[in-house]
Amino acid sequence: MKLQDFASVRSGLVLSRKQAKEPSEYRYPLINLRCIQQEGTIQLNEADIYEAKQPLKKEYLSQRGDIVIRLTAPYTAVLIDDTISGMVISSNFVVIRIEDERLIPEYLFWLLNTSKVKRSFYENTTSNMLGAVKTKFLMDLELTVLPVEDQHKIAWLNLLAKKESRLLKELAAEKEKLYSGLLDYTYKRAKRGK
Repeated sequence: MKLQDFASVRSGLVLSRKQAKEPSEYRYPLINLRCIQQEGTIQLNEADIYEAKQPLKKEYLSQRGDIVIRLTAPYTAVLIDDTISGMVISSNFVVIRIEDERLIPEYLFWLLNTSKVKRSFYENTTSNMLGAVKTKFLMDLELTVLPVEDQHKIAWLNLLAKKESRLLKELAAEKEKLYSGLLDYTYKRAKRGK
């Protein structure tokens, strides 16, 4: 079955259409290309602020369970959770909102980030220099939809693996700081001892 059989697939907001010319009271965090990390997460400290002419409709803002995909390489898919909902999604991305309970967002998130699906993105890019994927390609993407119970298992394992990877990176960074501090301290003590 095709992705469009389970979800709405559409481009994000063309920012110039709703952007205020001067400072506005309608300020929103904006998902930009710098925010999207290779491992499928959003770095909030990289987000810009978008000032709109008027309040934006919910369709232009990220919602829990949405999947946002970069239209250009590396075509990373990101699963929106509560911490990153309410952000403006620009036209650099496609937004997938699941409308059928036979498909769960966490499973689709995993599926879209597999090497097989990403390879199909590269094979179906437009011929321009950016190598963008068309929304129509995503709508027609053939999916293997497993029973929901199996989708939950795959989703759980994928999210667990991502969490472990993130924690290991954080641990490595903290150990680096610890050893750097210990080396500085040892050096200063040895220097004073002379």
